Amino acid sequence: MKIGFAFIGPGLAADPEIISLIATTSEACGFHSLWAPEHIVLLDKYAAKYPYTQDGVMPFPTMEVDFLDPFLALTYAAAVTKTIRLGTGICLLPERHPVITAKEVASLDKLSGGRFDFGVGIGWMREEFEALEVPWPKRAQRTRDYLAAMNALWTE
Repeated sequence: MKIGFAFIGPGLAADPEIISLIATTSEACGFHSLWAPEHIVLLDKYAAKYPYTQDGVMPFPTMEVDFLDPFLALTYAAAVTKTIRLGTGICLLPERHPVITAKEVASLDKLSGGRFDFGVGIGWMREEFEALEVPWPKRAQRTRDYLAAMNALWTE
């Protein structure tokens, strides 16, 4: 069994010293991986139900915490570690531009010495998509299309 540590990037884990401490300690303790989540836009009020708590509410005040970009947080962690794998848990791919994201993924994988795992999801917060003017009903197809485009960029 492989055990990973989640999360760096939001809240107190957005502080550079805390990221460094979490990353180096996780590596020293033998954790397999370290994960960073993504939300590009966080709202105080949302109708969508947070899928990971019984009450459907995120366990932290959304507008009152720092929430780092996962690629930047993981790049910082890569610079202070040597062996632990680093992953997005998850990247909200349908909210991003696929060419820019492909470059960020390839860059992080290069800077980490091939230790990056690209976790992708389609999202749960409709209001976040609306704030970014991304069509909510097409997010699954958009994700499939973006993954295909990114794979072509990496392999062709």
